[in-house]
Amino acid sequence: MLAWGAATLATGHLLLRQPLLFLALAVALVFLFALVNGISVGVSDSNPISSAFVVSVVVMAMMGLADAGVGLMAGAILLVSTSVACDMQQDRSTGWRLGTPRVLQFRYQVLGILVGAVLAVVFARLFMAAYPVLLLDQTAMKAGQQPAEWSSAMTYKFVGVLRSLTDDKPYQRTAIVVGVAIGFAIELARKWLKPRRFIVDAMLLPSPYALSFGGFVNLPTSLWLGAGGVVSSLVEARTPQRADLPEDMSGTSLFGGGLIAGDALAALAIGITGLLAAVL
Repeated sequence: MLAWGAATLATGHLLLRQPLLFLALAVALVFLFALVNGISVGVSDSNPISSAFVVSVVVMAMMGLADAGVGLMAGAILLVSTSVACDMQQDRSTGWRLGTPRVLQFRYQVLGILVGAVLAVVFARLFMAAYPVLLLDQTAMKAGQQPAEWSSAMTYKFVGVLRSLTDDKPYQRTAIVVGVAIGFAIELARKWLKPRRFIVDAMLLPSPYALSFGGFVNLPTSLWLGAGGVVSSLVEARTPQRADLPEDMSGTSLFGGGLIAGDALAALAIGITGLLAAVL
């Protein structure tokens, strides 16, 4: 990790001419968000990586950052590093269950990162050329103008927080601080009320991440996710759980994982079909 941090700072500062202070802050925050987001991924398979990006850029703004390009570069370092760290944590857990040699597993993951860094640019240009809707600025649209075929809460938050660097909005920093305080208080209350789990999860105090979800994601999607959470809580409340079984290996979690995988494969097939039709 120390070697990675030093290489990141050297590359960003010497080759890309980015300010060393904000690069160092991004690297330091990776160690924090890799823990926070890693726990989130392990519990719910949800990685609130966009929130880590927003919070980091806001913290940099508090320290005097006013350049959106620097914010994008430093935030991208945190975004990619935290996301990869969370994936490697999850893969390590899966590899441990399957008896896979972890050293060999990590070597292949490093190779995958190197290849992915190149192919990500290629695929981004390819899909943006095939689907011009991806180039639309959703942050400048009203609710009724949002394209039905493309909605990205992550993009919306990224562009919004980067724009705030050149168009100062102090209330955003206040909102971040208030949000962190409220989330901390809610999670403390949830731990205290944990014996009444279904009532807490579904009716009284949703998790801070679920509570914020509806603010950035369209209502129909949020309702589907909320309904799934209620059904999962009801089933698990009525089903005896093995004491040695982690939460991510429960019946409802595995069933939900299968639905997600099936939906992803269907979306991939549809996207490839549409891409081929647009290119050929």
